[in-house]
Amino acid sequence: MVRLFLASGLAVMVLSAFLFAISNVVIKFLSPAVAVTEIAFFRFSVGGIVLLSLLLPRGISLRGNRTSVLLVRGFTGTLTFLCLLKSISLIPLANALVLFYTFPVFAAFFSFLLFREPLGRGEIILIGVGLVGIYILLEPGSHQFNWGDLFGLLAGCFAGFSVVLIQKLRETNGPVIIYFYYCLVGGIVSFPLFLKEFRMPGSGQILLLIVLGLIFLVAQLLMTQGFKFCKASEGSVILMSEVVFTGIAGVVIFRDALSTGFLAGAFLTLGSGVGLNLISRKFRRSEISWKR
Repeated sequence: MVRLFLASGLAVMVLSAFLFAISNVVIKFLSPAVAVTEIAFFRFSVGGIVLLSLLLPRGISLRGNRTSVLLVRGFTGTLTFLCLLKSISLIPLANALVLFYTFPVFAAFFSFLLFREPLGRGEIILIGVGLVGIYILLEPGSHQFNWGDLFGLLAGCFAGFSVVLIQKLRETNGPVIIYFYYCLVGGIVSFPLFLKEFRMPGSGQILLLIVLGLIFLVAQLLMTQGFKFCKASEGSVILMSEVVFTGIAGVVIFRDALSTGFLAGAFLTLGSGVGLNLISRKFRRSEISWKR
């Protein structure tokens, strides 16, 4: 049962998006009492420590394959997270997320530019439908442009590049190794910033930071596993369901109003993700049949 679940790109990606949505809620509670760099450092530290405790006793090598690409993905992933956190701290959560979720466009661009990965007409249409859904869902035009907008767009750009690298790395590396390098590079990059802006958090905040690190660990591993069975453009749009889950959390926890726009955006977002997954699965089945 577990193997079947992990082999389903759609199921793994949706669960990953759900956990990322939970992390958004935790970050909302922590900000602005805890500095952005502290949140980032705790995320990378907790993930790295847990992975080391699991891998070292079993004698599993941490070197991985294509080390240079692993390091580049770790760096771009770190920039993604730092930019997203900065965006969330400067503008409303919904606005930061919609800007971050421009990353499928960047992923499709980098896939074609670097690896000449083709995009069919149907996939292009579904990606557009997903982006329209996000636009309707969060109404990004309701506020004026500021530095938070810029950081949100930068997060989307770096995330799109990272997504393409993850897909290629999954051909020769397991999700644990990929995430370990992410935590390693992220910890190194965020540590000096953490020392510069350090403010001693309370015991409750420390507990939330640790929980946040664990949630990110599981969500990231699931996302990396999902990209083994999804094209970069397909998986990116499926991850847009994070916005839907975050919107539901806003209604239940923060008592946000559930508007018609939210329902329409949720339908378009999830529909585009499911459509891309079905197209990809149909292609794989026909390819297998042809080889046989």
